[in-house]
Amino acid sequence: MLVEFSVENYRSFKDKATLSMVASPDRSHPENLVQAPGLEKDRLVRSAAVYGANASGKSNLLMGLDLLRNLVLQSHAHQKGQRLNFTPFRMDKASSSKPTRFRIVFVRDGVRYSYGVSFDAERVIDEHLHSYPKGRQSLVFDRKGTDRYTFTRDKARQRLISEMTLGNVLYLSSSTNLKYAGTASAFDWFRDDLRPLMRTGDYPAEHFSVRLVSGNKRMKAAMLKALAAADTGIADMSATVRPLTAEEIMRTPPPARRLILDIHSPAHGPVEELKVRTVHRSRGRDGGDVTAEFDLEEESEGTRRMFVLMGHCLDALENGRVLVVDELDVKLHVVLNLFIVNLFHDPAQNRNGAQLVFATHNTHLLDQEVLRRDQIWFTERDPRTGASELYSLVEFSPRKDKDLERGYLAGRYGALPFVGDQRILH
Repeated sequence: MLVEFSVENYRSFKDKATLSMVASPDRSHPENLVQAPGLEKDRLVRSAAVYGANASGKSNLLMGLDLLRNLVLQSHAHQKGQRLNFTPFRMDKASSSKPTRFRIVFVRDGVRYSYGVSFDAERVIDEHLHSYPKGRQSLVFDRKGTDRYTFTRDKARQRLISEMTLGNVLYLSSSTNLKYAGTASAFDWFRDDLRPLMRTGDYPAEHFSVRLVSGNKRMKAAMLKALAAADTGIADMSATVRPLTAEEIMRTPPPARRLILDIHSPAHGPVEELKVRTVHRSRGRDGGDVTAEFDLEEESEGTRRMFVLMGHCLDALENGRVLVVDELDVKLHVVLNLFIVNLFHDPAQNRNGAQLVFATHNTHLLDQEVLRRDQIWFTERDPRTGASELYSLVEFSPRKDKDLERGYLAGRYGALPFVGDQRILH
């Protein structure tokens, strides 16, 4: 489970900004909270919503989580001299010579971990990992100035691994890749428990849902219930995954062939055809049943997005993952947004501590019957500096009977677009 995430000098964030999932003392909506094993006193919120104007930093915050995950999972494969994905705050010249910093706190298998890293385009500068078994801090490793390490356990083994770790590689990534058990659990959290979903229109996101329902009858049944609840008109579906032969690939028209090969590079295994057929039923004029089948591509964009989102939501709920979604409201009715959020808040549906972190413009969720005040966050861009700021609704201490949506749209909490002179055609 995610406890908190901090970002500094990354894209529109110049100064340190921290998103915390730690619940405030507020006693409202206890079903929106979960007690994480490994945290002595703190409870965590099951979801966090980030609001703000366009270009205020919402997506950049979530992209930071996505980038950190990718660095942890993939940097062990970096070649010497390969540049890191370094995108500092660009509206201040001094920031371009400073590193990007990420820090994240999470719980895995009943143990709290704190991991931090700073880097520029060429090298990892600082990096550390602490664990807290039984609540007591224990240093796993501390890295300073790229190649100066401190270890308190397995010193000889870790020293050897550190000497094999390139300057542009995260030690958390290389040590786990070299089968050091001391960092494996933290690495596994990034791989298994943190699931950013930044672009639901990408084929990999859709294919994830196809694979989920094609091989799991229980997940297919849950998907059908969700699509029925969303009033999509889908009564049944079939999902198949079939390996393609070389001859079939070559017979595919060139544009589609390029798409297949781009998605399924050799590193991803065999080239496969993933197909979903939906079934709609209605009553004909003669009173008899009418059944029609469609390819998923023939469904509305909203239905397809719901299918993609629900696949990832069902997987997160089943396995207790942290699902991070940018623009949850895109192409979905406001009622469907509420449906998804409530799945994570329902202890009967969310039995394994799954969390949902999402950016949205759907102000109808700004309702204290839906979200606690500590679940609502705002991003705002300083017009003087161009830098993003992140802050919680808790800072405003609104009364529990306040209409949050009306207050937000009235500008009471900031994070609104400033619309200037509307006379743009003369």
